[in-house]
Amino acid sequence: MMPPHPPNPPDLPDSSISPTLHVASAPSVSSVVVLRLLAPLRRRMAARYPLRDLTLPLPGAAHPYVIALPADPDAPLDRYAAAPPKSSTPSPPLITPSGADAAAAARQAVAAGRHMPYWGLLWPSGLALAEALLADPVAARAHRALELGCGLGVTAAAALACGAHLIAADTFAEALLFTRHNALRNACAVPLTRLLDWRTEAGRDACRAAAPFGLLLAADVLYEQDDLAPLLALAPALLAPGGRFWLAEPGRRVSRAFVAAAQAAGWRDDPSVYERAWPPDGDSVRVVVHRFALPAV
Repeated sequence: MMPPHPPNPPDLPDSSISPTLHVASAPSVSSVVVLRLLAPLRRRMAARYPLRDLTLPLPGAAHPYVIALPADPDAPLDRYAAAPPKSSTPSPPLITPSGADAAAAARQAVAAGRHMPYWGLLWPSGLALAEALLADPVAARAHRALELGCGLGVTAAAALACGAHLIAADTFAEALLFTRHNALRNACAVPLTRLLDWRTEAGRDACRAAAPFGLLLAADVLYEQDDLAPLLALAPALLAPGGRFWLAEPGRRVSRAFVAAAQAAGWRDDPSVYERAWPPDGDSVRVVVHRFALPAV
């Protein structure tokens, strides 16, 4: 079956660039079809930023992933500082009634400076979560899954390669664009995408409207103390009976506090540690991937 043509995010114009792409083959989708679907996504990405491709030899992957990202890792931050997004930008229609509210709330949070555009960086926690999925594909296969904070789409590509039916969510529309491109390029599949901020009530409503999920995914999403209570309450509301919450975190103070609170609430954890020098810069980081099973209600 041909993967769906992904919708365009707002304010991402087309351009005339015709890139040459390496695409991994898949039995159900020809390289020609994938290239045809990739081209408009790539043009829109290149209209925003000069691009570079990074090859990632992920353990467990059928082939090295090739991830497109801004050539200058500071470019999204520089663009944000020079011209912050306008909160008055109209929200595109989404599938759920709360979707437009969630998108508007996400834009308002960005415009207010509550979130910085770190989506263009390749984070060790996202790589570790992708590796964990590829090591245990049955955990994702045929499950409805939601990823909170998809960034560049490495974890999304791995989840799709494992057979998950994925919704990828992020606060930044550009992250959704890069995720669609990188997932299609490496997994020959495109996730549904949602512009939302799970830290807002509208964002959480949109997540709950799309539930239940068999698998909830998040990598390095906990930065502020105020993040703890919303995520602790949201995860049980999103998961189907027997569902799992996989959280990758690099040992930040807030993430450690979240893990302690989750365990105190009776969440069972099956953690794995991934510690090494991570691409692209070779920084040595210790990441723990927690596989939470929530107590039955």
